[in-house]
Amino acid sequence: MKISHLFLCFLFLLSVAAPSFATSSQDSLENHLQGYKNLSGQFTQIISSENSSHSQSSTGEFWIKKPNQFRWHYSTPYIQQIISNGVSLWVYDEDLEQVTIKDASQSIDSSPLAIILGSAKLDKLFNITQLGDSDDLQWLSLTPLEETSGFEFINVGFKNGLLTRMVLQDNFGQTTRLLFTDVSVQIPIADNKFEFIVPEGADVFDETAEQ
Repeated sequence: MKISHLFLCFLFLLSVAAPSFATSSQDSLENHLQGYKNLSGQFTQIISSENSSHSQSSTGEFWIKKPNQFRWHYSTPYIQQIISNGVSLWVYDEDLEQVTIKDASQSIDSSPLAIILGSAKLDKLFNITQLGDSDDLQWLSLTPLEETSGFEFINVGFKNGLLTRMVLQDNFGQTTRLLFTDVSVQIPIADNKFEFIVPEGADVFDETAEQ
């Protein structure tokens, strides 16, 4: 089981939510990274492909606590949880009763999520431009500078300074659309939200033991 690169992009882009929206494209994202400590809300995710008329939809909740804790919980159509306390990262697939344990730093440092931790600069990863307002949202577009990133662009839409929508286009013609609701940067999140106890009887794949 692998941590989805797309999922880690989601986490990075969730991190740019903040109470205000700056005028400079790059400065706006960098300023937003410092604009909150806690972030939580709900999401609807729709994945479609240019090669198929079918789409896949899922819903769930997320919690982020800086500098390095997060919980991403898919609730429909299947249950999967991705949790990190900053040291360990757990991926739990409830239907398969499988848990994969990874080293959090090794899983995150090579992804855009590292930006939250201050180990990467936005201008080293993306070309950032402002798009015109649409649907009462302010939009930014991020185009990766490296061809190995796996996606062509990420567009993010803000309303009243909070992340509301996101559109990602990967290199295989697949588009992921995310709608975020009930987003809050004010609600405190307890540290135990980012801990995970392996359910009794679950199969465990501990990749940290192999290092």
